[in-house]
Amino acid sequence: MRRPLPFFLLVACGIALDLTSKSAVFRWLDGSGSIDIVPSIIRFTWAENRGVAFSMFKGTNSLWLVLLSLLASVAFIWIYLRCWRTAHGLLILAIGMLLVGATGNMIDRAVFGYVRDFIDFVPEIPLIGRWAVFNVADICITVGVIFYFIAELFLTGSPQSAPSEAIAPPPNGPG
Repeated sequence: MRRPLPFFLLVACGIALDLTSKSAVFRWLDGSGSIDIVPSIIRFTWAENRGVAFSMFKGTNSLWLVLLSLLASVAFIWIYLRCWRTAHGLLILAIGMLLVGATGNMIDRAVFGYVRDFIDFVPEIPLIGRWAVFNVADICITVGVIFYFIAELFLTGSPQSAPSEAIAPPPNGPG
């Protein structure tokens, strides 16, 4: 996946999975309502997110959100192109997942004026309450952020420190 062709093919497959799942579920729900998938745990619910994460910035002009998503997608491509030869594989995977999420939701905003969300986690989460309805792109963004931080915090090489005098090689010649 490190090389550009496999990377962009997997990103395209991720975007296709996101858009296909949204289309299939929204056709199945036929305009509104919910269907239990795992009773009392997960249901598919028709939700139109006109903001960004957790419906923040609702009421913001859709064009600005499309442009912001486009900027994020271009930034992820630029980061990938700068580091694909040397970055850890988990970092490459994170960038790909972030690109899938940003692009999938951007396409929704551009076509519909909102993001189609449908995965509804029913149980209340302690200290949080009800979780927001989400989609496959949102899962990719969340997992991508987690992978990115893991890669950056634990898997990037640290700069080599200068050798200490105690282990320096002896000077040339007999003193």
